Order: sequence, then structure tokens, then C-alpha cells
Amino acid sequence: MNSKVKPALSASKQPGLLHKVGGDLWQFFTSIRLAIVLISSISLISLVGTFFPQANRTRAVDYIQQYGVAGYGWIQSLQLDRVFRSGYFIFFMVLFFINMLCCTFKRFRASSRYVKLKQHPMPPQAFGRMPLHAEVAWSGRDETQWAEALTAALRKKRYRVRQRGGQWLAEKWRWERFGIDVFHVGILVLLVGGLLTATLGYRQFPVAQRGDVLSVPQRDFAVRVDDFWSENYAQSERVMDWHSTLSVIEGGREVTTQTIEVNHPLYYKGIRFYQSSFGQDWKNSAQLTLRVEDAEGTSLGTYQAKVNTRFDVPGAGIQVRVGAFLPDFALSENQIAYSRSQRLDNPAVFLQVYDGAGRFLHRTWAFSHMPELQRVLPNAPYRFFLSGMTAPEFTGLQVNYDPGVNVALAGFVLMILGIVVNLYFDHRRIWIHVDPHGRRLLLGGKARRPSQGFEREFERLLEQFEPDSSPA
Repeated sequence: MNSKVKPALSASKQPGLLHKVGGDLWQFFTSIRLAIVLISSISLISLVGTFFPQANRTRAVDYIQQYGVAGYGWIQSLQLDRVFRSGYFIFFMVLFFINMLCCTFKRFRASSRYVKLKQHPMPPQAFGRMPLHAEVAWSGRDETQWAEALTAALRKKRYRVRQRGGQWLAEKWRWERFGIDVFHVGILVLLVGGLLTATLGYRQFPVAQRGDVLSVPQRDFAVRVDDFWSENYAQSERVMDWHSTLSVIEGGREVTTQTIEVNHPLYYKGIRFYQSSFGQDWKNSAQLTLRVEDAEGTSLGTYQAKVNTRFDVPGAGIQVRVGAFLPDFALSENQIAYSRSQRLDNPAVFLQVYDGAGRFLHRTWAFSHMPELQRVLPNAPYRFFLSGMTAPEFTGLQVNYDPGVNVALAGFVLMILGIVVNLYFDHRRIWIHVDPHGRRLLLGGKARRPSQGFEREFERLLEQFEPDSSPA
């Protein structure tokens, strides 16, 4: 018998436990303290995102120059170069969304209950305690004429008027209570837009030469770079604007062609193509001319090579790999080599030397303007001279996919609408009590918040009874 009763008792206790846990979670997610903590955390992370410039095509060089290789490694590990797409930022955004959703639902229920409340007659002694009140002598006009004039005056001000319990009850803008709820919904929509962009969107910085075809992630079309050029200021070598002509290729045919420039992108199927940069592609496509000499100064030949390729020096039995080319060589405080600009102010090439069997011998830098700055080792008695360099021009694009941008825009519109409703509308109520024995009228008015607009409206209502009116 007891074995049958115990499961029933334990089952009866279980809903109570779940109810308590649910209540605790509800209290947690509707907490103002939680909202303050989350807003502060998101603001702090956003501030970090402005202190650390977010990743683009050349940002890695800037980070290494300023913080060194180890520092750049920490920046990548902590996702400081992509703060707004980091896991912890998305985590706080999701928590804030849940917090706002619970608070909005809680407030919406309270607003719904408020809107459903009916305006009831007030006892005569309560009129004097209202924020606005007056006593008017009732004379010189019968009740029917007075009621018609009063109703017309109130309805002209868009009041809803009804008679109940010997009193006239008027009110308007009861719906304004939902203004803050609309503002909260706007924040929720804005958060949804931000989360969509953070989780599904992307930003890329491809470079291309004339005729290159760029594939577009998550899309079934590509973009061909037909041409690009720059415009300079009059009588100056300073660049005024960059232009690129792009063609969208979809299903093997050209769909559309557009010339883009800074702040005037190409938009196609949710993807925006911005003009981002312009220059010569020294990093990936530099064509270099190198002269090789032995320790005695005897020439071993002149060779053409590109970045990330190798060439053989038959007279010496060595192989040389071109590791990198910097058009404007400089060293950071952390002794990291980088290019200060894309101008050929201090060209340098990084070389790695191997023997005939492919064994590594040494590495060195060859400087076009300072060829003497080069090490000559006993096991590799060769010198390298950078005598020529060319590179094709490129256009740098920024490819953006922001799936949440229109959603965020809708959120901003809702937030502004909620603010406007909350600032410029307030629920207003007016009571008018008829005392037929005392030949007087009692008027009282309340608004959600005191305002000069409501006071003026109440004063104009009293003017309907002049010269007999006198404020109480």
C-alpha cells in the first residue's frame, strides 16, 4: 500500500519544485539589476571594440607593428579584432534579448490590464483632491443645452464622452500606455537585427586585378572586375576618388554592371560591394629582378621571380625562395618588419637560401637603396641585389552581408515611435458632476503626468461656463 502512495506524493511535490524554479528564473530575467549589468557589459565590450580597430585587409600588419607577434596572438585569441562577432559579445546580447523579452512581456500584461480598466464616477468629495478641479455655478442654461455644448467641446478635443451615474466621463489617449511597450519591442527587434548580422553576416576585403572574377560566399553569383581607375585633385597627385566597374555574373551570363566609388556601393541580392582601397599588388603579385654575386663580386646571373616562388642559381648550386616584398620597409618597436606605405620609398625583399639538396642555409633581406645592409655567411657566400620591381595595379573591395540591417532599422523606427508616443501623449481623464440641488457643477481632471497642455485644455473647458465659472 505504501509503495503505491509514495510515487503519488513525489509526483505531487514535483510541480511545486518546477514552479519555484520557474518563478526564480522569471525574477532573475525580469530584474532591473540584470538589465543594468548587461547594458554595462555590452557598452564596455563596444568600447573595447572602438579602442581596438576591427579587422580589415591590412589590419594584421598594424597590430603586429604596435603590439608585436605575441601581442597580436593574444588579440586574436581574445577576439579583440572582431569584438562584435565574438562569442562573448553574442552571449551578452542573447542574455539581454531574453531579459528584454521577459520585461516587455511583464510590462505588456500590466499595460493591458490598465487599458481594460473602466473610468468610473467619482464621489463629489473626491473632486477637490484631483490635480485639476473647479466648481461652476449652473445657471442661465437648461441641462440639455449645457450637456450638448459640453459634449461638443470635449469631442472637439477628441475625448470619448459618456454619461454614467449622474456624471459626464471623458477620456482620451488611453492607448498611450503602450508607448513604452512599443519602445521595448523596438529594442528587441534591434537586438534581433544585431544578432542576425553577428551570426550570419560577414565582411571580407578581397583584392582583384582587371578581369578577375570573385566568388561571393553563400551566393550563386560572382562579380567580375572589368576596370578600375583613380581621380586626382586638380594640379595635384593626391587621389580624390577611386572607381571600379563591376559586373555581376549569374548563371553564366552578365546580369548587371555598375561603377562603384567610395560610399556608392553595388547592391545585389543582399550583398554590398564597396570601394575600399587602390594601389599596386606588391604583397601577392610583385615581379622582382634580382642579381646574384658570390663573395668576390663575380656575377652569378640576373633572375626574375615573384613573391612566394623559387628560382635556381646554377652557377652556385643553390635555390632561392622569395618570401616577401615590402615596398617601404620599416621595423616596429618590437623589431617586426612591415611596410609603412605602398610607395617604393625603401623597397626590400626577404629571401631564404637552400643548397642543392634542399637544405636550408640562411635567410636575409636585400634592400634596393642600401645593398650593403646584407649578411654574407661562410656557408652561403652570396650577395643579392634588388635591381628592379613591378607589380600590377589592384582594386580593393569590401564585401558586406548584413542580414540584420533592415531588421535593425525597423527596430529604430519602433523605438522612435514609442518615444514620441510617450513624450507627446498622456492618458487624460475628466469628470463632471452635476449637483441639481446646489445648482453647480464639479469638474476634475487627471493625466498620466502633469502637463501645461492638459492645464490649458482644462481651462478652455471652463470657458464654456463663463462668466459663472470660478476655480475651486
